[in-house]
Amino acid sequence: MNYFSHNPLNRFSEIRPDTAKMGELWRHEQARVLVVSNNLSLLQAEAREAAFLQQQEAVALANQAEVRVYLGSEGEVPYFALGFAGLPPALLPEAYELHDLRQVALQLPQEQSALLAYARGMVHWNLRHLYCPDCGSLTYSTAAGHVRQCSSEACNKHHFPRTDTAIIVLISEGDACLLGRQKVWQPGMYAVIAGFLEPGETLEQAVAREAEEETGVSLQSIAYHSSQPWPFPSSIMVGFQAVAVNRELQVNYDEMEDARWFTREQIVAGLQNGTLRMPPQFSISFRLIRDWFNQTGAYKLEELVSA
Repeated sequence: MNYFSHNPLNRFSEIRPDTAKMGELWRHEQARVLVVSNNLSLLQAEAREAAFLQQQEAVALANQAEVRVYLGSEGEVPYFALGFAGLPPALLPEAYELHDLRQVALQLPQEQSALLAYARGMVHWNLRHLYCPDCGSLTYSTAAGHVRQCSSEACNKHHFPRTDTAIIVLISEGDACLLGRQKVWQPGMYAVIAGFLEPGETLEQAVAREAEEETGVSLQSIAYHSSQPWPFPSSIMVGFQAVAVNRELQVNYDEMEDARWFTREQIVAGLQNGTLRMPPQFSISFRLIRDWFNQTGAYKLEELVSA
């Protein structure tokens, strides 16, 4: 399983519309509350544990929160998320700090990272769907934060959280893999090819199209690898492995700053001399590179990166 996939909760979607039950769970003595402010997650000091507030600790926050979402339960323990466009400093609980989950994910237990990512995605969706896309009227939260309903009686549409599908693919040919980089990335960082699914496409067609558009590479085979929730802000990354017809490149420099073929030996040398960086280890991009790289050779990619 990839990072952000280890959500331990039973979502109990069937009880979300029951407002009385939601009130009961909110007041439950074991209820735990996560806080998201402007896409930042509330964590304990040193960002090594999530801040699971007890319900009584979160009462003042709940009174000011713009969003409250029931995330699900683990055994008898219900979990909620409170969301703010910007948490007032006076409400920030002592001994806690706000952090970008993408910067600290590897420091956290995997289940906590998954819960924080889930909470972040739900809060982001609620805060950015305050108006009905059909008629422009205000929406209000229902189904415990999982549906927004139009307030206009003439419209009354129900809107649901969206997930944008993206493909991500490790392309190989012989003893080399194809990696590219964006201008905004850290110097020396390369990752695999990725892009969003377009209407009317299959996932495999999107893989072939993105490879052709960004690098000019044609593919002879495509195989599914795994997927990863990526609520930054609202995507699912669907991972593939593909084999190229050849190593001819025609890089689209409007899309990428660079793309090139890397042999395993070149990856080892680049990591050891500091000229090459891998994507974050919690990303499916790293997982795809790692699984290809570790098939042969004396090195393991995770050990090289750690070193």
